[in-house]
Amino acid sequence: MATLKECEDYARSKGADVAFCMGVVFRLKSIGITHEQILCSAILSQTRSSFDEIFARFGRDVAVMATSIMKDSSQSGKNQESSYIEQLQAAPWESVLIKLCEISANLKLIKESELSKTKRSKMMKKNIHYLNSLKKNIRENQDKALGLQRLLDGANETISELGYRPIKFE
Repeated sequence: MATLKECEDYARSKGADVAFCMGVVFRLKSIGITHEQILCSAILSQTRSSFDEIFARFGRDVAVMATSIMKDSSQSGKNQESSYIEQLQAAPWESVLIKLCEISANLKLIKESELSKTKRSKMMKKNIHYLNSLKKNIRENQDKALGLQRLLDGANETISELGYRPIKFE
């Protein structure tokens, strides 16, 4: 089984933002997720590696969790985005948790950044769109992660602070 250190080193070798990856891992731990494979998948999901690359090095379970929340780079434009939404909605619950923590980390970056109003708005809308696409899955599985409500409340607080309507998950 892969260790966080091995995954972190691999992510670094692939040019991933390791600090961001560790922010996602921190959020997963804060909602009670301690399973090493889930934490490793969070890091590897930021590498843009293929399923086969991750599978060969870290095993099937990690490859499935990591790649189920990665965009298919062989597609482009609207096809890529609509396929990605379908993929997120069909992803295993563990992958959805990773994606939620990734969105939370993105919202923090957006809030603290000095991006142009246009860029900030575009990034916010994309993250809100992903959250909305995961609402059904969140509703069905909300009781499986003890700190999930706190994560969702934090996301909604940031969304509201930035002038957007909070998302209702119930």
